Amino acid sequence: MKRTTAADVARRAQVSTATVSLIVNGKAEGRVSPGTRDRVLAAVDELGYRVDAVARDLATGRRHSVALVVPDIANPYFSHLTQGVAGRLGGGYQLCLVIADPAHDPRPAGLDRIVGERVDGILAEAPAVDLIRRLDGRTPLVVLDRPSPGWDSPYVGFALSEGATALIDHLLDLGHDQIGYLDADIGVPTFKARRACMDDRLRAVTGHGFTGPDVQARTDIDAAAEAFTAHWDGWRAAGVTALVCAADVQAYGVLRAAARLGAAVPGELSVAAFDDLPFSALVSPPLTTVKLSAFDLGHRAAGLLLGLMEGRPLDGAVPLLPASLQVRGTTAPPKPAR
Repeated sequence: MKRTTAADVARRAQVSTATVSLIVNGKAEGRVSPGTRDRVLAAVDELGYRVDAVARDLATGRRHSVALVVPDIANPYFSHLTQGVAGRLGGGYQLCLVIADPAHDPRPAGLDRIVGERVDGILAEAPAVDLIRRLDGRTPLVVLDRPSPGWDSPYVGFALSEGATALIDHLLDLGHDQIGYLDADIGVPTFKARRACMDDRLRAVTGHGFTGPDVQARTDIDAAAEAFTAHWDGWRAAGVTALVCAADVQAYGVLRAAARLGAAVPGELSVAAFDDLPFSALVSPPLTTVKLSAFDLGHRAAGLLLGLMEGRPLDGAVPLLPASLQVRGTTAPPKPAR
């Protein structure tokens, strides 16, 4: 059977092949009337026309592929981020997921080749910025979450200071002035920024920063549970009545370990975190957390990257996404001392 071509579609719809190309490649917005678009799409369906992706890419020099570089996939946050990116890119682009945490693997095999030769654009979660900086800079790049100091590429992030300050003020208002912190062990600038904002607020109000052991753990449930089990006595001896976790998944581990150790939450210890993953409203008790929508972050960043790949100039700075405190059942006033 003879293969249907764009010329066949153009003859059926009584338009030029250039018009067919604009429509089937998603570039007709503002350039082709709705009536013409509908007529071409009807001809595409009638004739069973399919775009030859290989020929299209050879002709345009584009690969219709985007790399999303993240430091971790164990944390569900990054699956929601990926969903947001994929939802905005739609079916016109292949999404290439690259796992690259420079704190543990500074030169993942094939990263240069993947993002330097096979994609039209790069979305890089902040930990991977230094890796991407080593590339030649010819590929459009959008940094997600928070850039490193001095980074001048386009980025989409959160109003972290607002969320972090609201969390600390909430705990202080409840009466907690000895607050511990369970940090993440990956070199993510956003985690450093969260801690710095909270520490600054604590020092401004109480005259001191976080209390008790300085503890880091992987951003997964088991690692956080182990860290809490190992350091709960130290936090308790220091007078800690509230514990902030760098991520929700760590808080889940803390809640599990606290139950095993007989530490009542929120009676003996209040617990709070960042992200507001879907499970955070379902755990028992429901988790107090700062909402950072990974889906919205991915969706907004992918939209910005699409504009860069299509040659549209940036129209000023991209507004920061909100970071709002969600107060739930894991925080309450500290239990009175006996």
